[in-house]
Amino acid sequence: MCSTGAPPLTLTVWNVFRASSTRAADDPDDDAMGTLSALTVNLLIVVIFVAVVYVALRVAQSIFGTSSKKAAATEVAAKLVSYPTGSSAVLRRRFVRALTAQHVVMPSGERLAFGDLTVRVAPEDLERLDPDGDLDRLGEDGARLYAAHAERSGWAVPRQVHVTVEVDPGLRSGWIPPARGSGRAEPAQREPKPAVGWDAVPAATPVAHQPVAHQPVAQEPALRPAKVQPAFDPDATVNYPALVRDLDDAAPTMNVSSGLRLQRDGRTYTIQRAGAVLGRLPESPITFAEPEVSYRHLAIRLQGVQWQVKDLGSTNGTTIDGRRIDGDDWTTLEEGSVIGLAGVRVTASIDSAGTVHLQGVSRR
Repeated sequence: MCSTGAPPLTLTVWNVFRASSTRAADDPDDDAMGTLSALTVNLLIVVIFVAVVYVALRVAQSIFGTSSKKAAATEVAAKLVSYPTGSSAVLRRRFVRALTAQHVVMPSGERLAFGDLTVRVAPEDLERLDPDGDLDRLGEDGARLYAAHAERSGWAVPRQVHVTVEVDPGLRSGWIPPARGSGRAEPAQREPKPAVGWDAVPAATPVAHQPVAHQPVAQEPALRPAKVQPAFDPDATVNYPALVRDLDDAAPTMNVSSGLRLQRDGRTYTIQRAGAVLGRLPESPITFAEPEVSYRHLAIRLQGVQWQVKDLGSTNGTTIDGRRIDGDDWTTLEEGSVIGLAGVRVTASIDSAGTVHLQGVSRR
């Protein structure tokens, strides 16, 4: 409690502020000292920030084993970008969103669902979406989910929906791009509206019977049934059994993609069909202890029957047979190609692709 007759608090603060301002105006040396103190504090803050960044880069350099602080900063950035974002539930929601957002809107406003969709996921996300890494099962689940969503939304749905899940080593973990769709459903067939007004055809009125003279009618030749052409000409398509539905293929064949093995220091490593990422990350099929090799150095994928590689923005680059490759495009590997990861050489061994006969092979 303040005593009776004491000045108000606001008046006291105002008097102190006016007195300090008067002293600063009367004494320019104090004003200069205040400005110098502010500059000193700002400079001290900048020095502390630079010191913290320097220490952090030194720690990252020792952790990643790089030869320069620039390479350490690159490794830290790559680690942050490749770190899986979100939980498995969040990733599944992104997978669902990548599918269910795809459809076609007709000019009439009708929405058509796709019959075939392709979804790409990163290798690190496959196990988070399916514990067993089963691409076929994941695609079947996606197809049922997409068809159910299309029916609930009132879209035109084709009779069969097929979803293909592809593993793309070039994708960042945690990001699932929108699915690619094809084979859309047919729009609904609407009944034509009955003609009204002047367009309507009036019913035929009965006409009074009038006798007419009998006239001889010339005998017309009997009509012969038209010759029906077969839908498929076996003689013309005997070399293309896939075009003839009722023609049995005596020698069925199936395309077989090539296999890829990488050789380094006398050891051979097999690359799975899902592809892989080479580097110093734990999931790399080849262990690299060299500090010049980046954490995520390059990606390998199977495109059709060809194996391709792509640099993932590594610090020291990637070469194929001595030629540096661009990180924006995929480069096809050949038998015996030498892959250089910042000077670390890896030799590619590719099995020849072709077809195999399926005679006598039973399906289980």
